[in-house]
Amino acid sequence: MSGYVKGTSARDEMDQIRASVARAGTAMVAWPDVLQAFEDASALGDLGREISAEASQFRAYLAARLVDDRGMNPSQLAQMLGLTAARVSQLVKDGRKQRRNPMTDPGTLEEQPTVALAIVTSAKGVLMARRKDGIPPWTFPGGEVQPGETAAAALARKVPAETGIEIKPVLLFGRRIHPRTSRTMVYLAAEPLDAEAEAKVADTDDLDAVEWVDLDTARERMPDMYSAVREHLEATLGGSKRA
Repeated sequence: MSGYVKGTSARDEMDQIRASVARAGTAMVAWPDVLQAFEDASALGDLGREISAEASQFRAYLAARLVDDRGMNPSQLAQMLGLTAARVSQLVKDGRKQRRNPMTDPGTLEEQPTVALAIVTSAKGVLMARRKDGIPPWTFPGGEVQPGETAAAALARKVPAETGIEIKPVLLFGRRIHPRTSRTMVYLAAEPLDAEAEAKVADTDDLDAVEWVDLDTARERMPDMYSAVREHLEATLGGSKRA
């Protein structure tokens, strides 16, 4: 998968698939070359089987998350899903094999824009923003890197526009493919140009709070924080490490 537009859901994406299938069916019925239409219908069937296989992989991945991350008992999960305990056990076993990378992008889809996030620290703590759409609830300031733009330039542009804080990016210390959106994420350490500048909500369309917070608060607000960011904050802001 090549990522999604923030604010959409899996159901939204599936609705688009259904609409595309309906349009494809209409085109097959209307196509003057009946043999070609028949071959296209066969290709549609093959695609359906591929989608079914992908859905099975994601079900296994999510079953493993429910058991391992949410502490759900496999027997309880089996009862909730209407499956046998043996089937759930197999799903969890299969899901654990793909926990590191459940994505199935064939490499032929259009690349999603790189997103740069600024980990801005000072004596006040680390700068965090709360999103109005809750996706995610709390985040670090930043945004998409435009074509021909560096990550540092993108953050020098985006962070003041969101928080009112002018920054100096000082170090790119993390890069990953986001496990949920499959976007390329880059993380830069940054410092405020004015240590006394007050943070504010400058982007009122997307944000409703911008705050300097301490390390413990950052951990609580972002329990699934990327490990490289967590380690950077522990080294920069101090405090005990957590497992």
